[in-house]
Amino acid sequence: MELASLIKGQQELFEQLKKAERNFRKSNQEIRSKHTYLTSRLEALNKLEQIFNQTHLEICAKVTVEQSVQSSYFKDDLQDSFQELFLLYKAVLMDHIALVNAPIHKACNHEKSITSSYSSDIKLPRIELPKFSGHYIEWETFFDMFVSLIHENVTLTDVQKLHYLKSNLTGEPEMLLRNFQTTAANYIEAWELLTKRYSNKRYNCNAIMKTLFGQKSIQVESATAIKHLLDTTTSCLKALNNVDIKTDQWDAIIIHLVVSRLDNESHRLWESDMSIADELPKWTQLEKFLETRFRSLEMVNTGKQSNNTTRLKIQQQEVRSKTFHSAINQNKSSPEPTCAMCNGPHYIYYCTDFKKQPVVERQKIAQSKKLCFNCLAPTHPVFRCAQKTSCRRCGRKHHTTLHFENVDKEAFRMRQNETRGEQSSNRTSSSMNESTVVANFSRGDLKTYNVLLATAVVKASSKNGSYIIRALLDQGSQASFVSEETVQLLGLKRTIVNGKVSGLGDGQLSVKYAVAMEIKSHHEPENNITINAYVLKSLTSLLPSREVVVPDWLELKNLPLADPRFALPGKVDVLLGADVYGEILLSGVKKSPQGDLIAQNTLFGWILSGRVAQHQNTGKVITLHAQVNEDELLKKFWEIENEPNTIERKLTREEQLCEEKYEETTRRREDGRFIVRLPFKNMDPQCQYGHSCDIATRKLHALERRLNKNPTLAIEYNKVLEEYTSLNHMREVTEEEKDKITSVYLPHHAVVREDKETTKVRVVFNASSKGTNNVSLNDDLLVGPKIQQDLRHLLLRWRQHPIGIVADLVKMYRQVLVHEEDTDFQRIMWRANPKLPIKHYKLLTLTFGTACAPYLAVKTLQKLAELEKDSYPLAAEITKRDYYVDDLMTGCETEEEALQIYNEMSKLMKSGGFQLQKWSSNCKEFLNYIEKEELNTEQSLTIKVDNMMKVLGIRWNRLTDNFEYVVNLEESHHPFTKRNVLSDVARLYDPIGWIAPVVITAKVFIQKLWKAGLDWDHELPNDLMTEWINYRHELKYMKDILIPRWLNCTKRSKLELHAFSDASSMAYAAVIYLRVVDDNNQVYVKLITAKTKVAPIEKELSIPRLELCGATLAVHWW
Repeated sequence: MELASLIKGQQELFEQLKKAERNFRKSNQEIRSKHTYLTSRLEALNKLEQIFNQTHLEICAKVTVEQSVQSSYFKDDLQDSFQELFLLYKAVLMDHIALVNAPIHKACNHEKSITSSYSSDIKLPRIELPKFSGHYIEWETFFDMFVSLIHENVTLTDVQKLHYLKSNLTGEPEMLLRNFQTTAANYIEAWELLTKRYSNKRYNCNAIMKTLFGQKSIQVESATAIKHLLDTTTSCLKALNNVDIKTDQWDAIIIHLVVSRLDNESHRLWESDMSIADELPKWTQLEKFLETRFRSLEMVNTGKQSNNTTRLKIQQQEVRSKTFHSAINQNKSSPEPTCAMCNGPHYIYYCTDFKKQPVVERQKIAQSKKLCFNCLAPTHPVFRCAQKTSCRRCGRKHHTTLHFENVDKEAFRMRQNETRGEQSSNRTSSSMNESTVVANFSRGDLKTYNVLLATAVVKASSKNGSYIIRALLDQGSQASFVSEETVQLLGLKRTIVNGKVSGLGDGQLSVKYAVAMEIKSHHEPENNITINAYVLKSLTSLLPSREVVVPDWLELKNLPLADPRFALPGKVDVLLGADVYGEILLSGVKKSPQGDLIAQNTLFGWILSGRVAQHQNTGKVITLHAQVNEDELLKKFWEIENEPNTIERKLTREEQLCEEKYEETTRRREDGRFIVRLPFKNMDPQCQYGHSCDIATRKLHALERRLNKNPTLAIEYNKVLEEYTSLNHMREVTEEEKDKITSVYLPHHAVVREDKETTKVRVVFNASSKGTNNVSLNDDLLVGPKIQQDLRHLLLRWRQHPIGIVADLVKMYRQVLVHEEDTDFQRIMWRANPKLPIKHYKLLTLTFGTACAPYLAVKTLQKLAELEKDSYPLAAEITKRDYYVDDLMTGCETEEEALQIYNEMSKLMKSGGFQLQKWSSNCKEFLNYIEKEELNTEQSLTIKVDNMMKVLGIRWNRLTDNFEYVVNLEESHHPFTKRNVLSDVARLYDPIGWIAPVVITAKVFIQKLWKAGLDWDHELPNDLMTEWINYRHELKYMKDILIPRWLNCTKRSKLELHAFSDASSMAYAAVIYLRVVDDNNQVYVKLITAKTKVAPIEKELSIPRLELCGATLAVHWW
């Protein structure tokens, strides 16, 4: 017993060492830069090592030879592992101590002696090394500073010099030295590599010349542009002198270059100044002129800018009527051009302020100033413009600065519809096929009401603090959206997406980016939510469209309004859709005395919406509706239709890492059950810092509100979670453990499966729920490689056995335990009654919903087979080959083999903590042998590839040993549309291709829908409607098709594969049959698999080429 306690103490010391090393790596940079902190850790480490060595000597003195062979302490060589980790940890600590003790730079002795007398009175600023990003123009400065401060500093070691070198590199240089470890031996090689790459005068000179001669011309008078031209030229000349290129005699060249880049007015003034002298000007003269010029422009522009700002504010206070062009009479023409926007002496298309405006704003300015849309002159409308020029981008009759792209085209089209007479007829064809998410309608004779839409002023978080933005709450939108301007303001990280947004009308809008953002209430900042929003260039026009008068409502004065300026027109920065509407709304609704206006309580305050007044004049109705089209059913359908991948796939680096982590960390308990670790991508998962506890609390309240509306569902939901506790798959968190702030809480909800034969209510844990830092648990987990058997191959192997056997594992995921340290990443909140306090629980087993759970479950099953293959060789082989997730599909030739499979499989699964149930077979003798509680009493077994309810599914009848097709086609009482048709086609389940003629008919029909150009929700034409109804009606006869499961082959049979292919103008196909000759020379021919594809419609192919495609398909399919 004494020896066992000593070994246990050693193991505890080893765990303390690992924890100390791990905690040091988690500590922040500020703490690790303190000398006292590092020395304290070093002392504690040395004491720990001293105790471990003393105890190790005691164990060696007391242990016998037999004990040393059996003890895991000696077998695992715990002492060696301890020493290795000790040395690594100590080396890291000593390196950090050396870096802290070393000065950043030290002046030479001469300078030190001079300045020492003044050190008590004068404190010079610290010299910082410049960062080098790879630009050749930066190299000389960085090189000189680094050589002076670091490279020639004899007080620094080489490892310190390499540390300073790598920490001051970014971009390409950082990538160049990334693989150099921070050791003394690598410094010289790294420094020589860097200097060889960038100390190249020819390249440096070339880069400087490109910058000098590549400067852009200045189009209009601008102080900023002139200043930039001067600074760039001066910088380039100094850089050339630094690389020993003398520019003293370059005055004429530089003056010609710089003057050619000046705007017309500045060029004229320079020539005017130089015309009085006959000598060639000097560069210093031009420098002085440019400095004087940009200073005078700065003074002039300051006054103009304030006037323009006042003018713009006045213009924004009113919404002008939507009239594109009007001719104005001018009695007097100006001899010089005058800008219609800033009144400057230039044309408006040269105006900097005009160019800075978005395209829609430019159009508004041109409309309000009554300018020609083609030449931007104020003397005539566009249809009377005599200019032969047109847009340089599209060639149409408008100015290039008014050219619309993508989302702006729809706004342009809507405004075109507002014009009357000849102006409208000249331009309506320019953008008829474009679409946007916001539909704006305006007619002069439309009688509208002023309608308030629900808006809120919120705080949006960014890296630089919080910004106040305006949000529109729209329950008619299935997703949330944010404007491009807001994304740039907040500096949000974009994620590439590929989706479509549909609104009113026939159009769709492409969405390329999505962002995650956190918004807070400006009343109570602790009320915050994280939303995922799609990025659009613009959302809508000003809301409300004009200032409204709110009727007297005394209750409003005492309510904290979400948008105190709700009655004034303002832009919308973000649209909050129905995906977050439920989280925003709180209890509380008030109605105005007139009944037209309502107020609702939300996280951001009270929002107002409704009709406020009636107007007879021209208005604009804004209707918002958005839907992101993501048809998962259709995606699944085409995945099944894909050809098998015959190329052996190599594991990615993350998949290899996941495999290594599993092998290194998986342990097996004494009772045989496996304990796995969650495979994190890094040692410090960011999901633990996302404050998931607050999010889970809000989600729990929302779940309770849903369950309160459905008492039956609440009872079933509670039963499921009570089962978790009773089976020890979940335990309550103790009071001491609750304070751990890095725990990750998973929201959960109910999924009701009416097609499920057993439990219809399942609890789903949302491991993809993101925290306040926009990171979820699944984001930090490795998914692992695909190690699951393909269902098509599994079914084909199953058909080779005369006796078919099936069973499934009881709660497969929940039989694999998760390591105690990782259970804090699987916490949930629950209470059986909303009146009770909320309890915190840990999930102790693999959790359905985590990204790694499928891999860990299947890998554990395969690991069990590998470890027990000597005891159960037959069962181990079957486990590796004949499982589809938790469903066993195997077979044999004799009854004796069937009984052996049953006994071995039951023992093998039990040895790992698993249990097989619902055994079924076509062999009656085998079923009689099995205990009744383990039998599946159903006559048929449905074969599913996922949890989706199919229109057409496959079922195995064990009495007849045939595959049957099950039709689950509901009667449709609504009109058939393209969306309905695709939904039904996506549920046609035919993984092997036994009913390929049925599926190809549906594929050809889909092609017809695309050729007809129908919208998603438009009713089908009569001919297509009749064809589809007949097809649906004939599907019910599919239940008469029977496919024998057994291929009539044994181990002694002779087998031949025969492939056939053919093609028509509409499609091509391939089919494979198996010809079996048994011992009695009896011949059997069975259908193995088939595959069909439709002919392309964009490029019509000849019949011979389609037949070649069919032959290729036959080869690839097998």
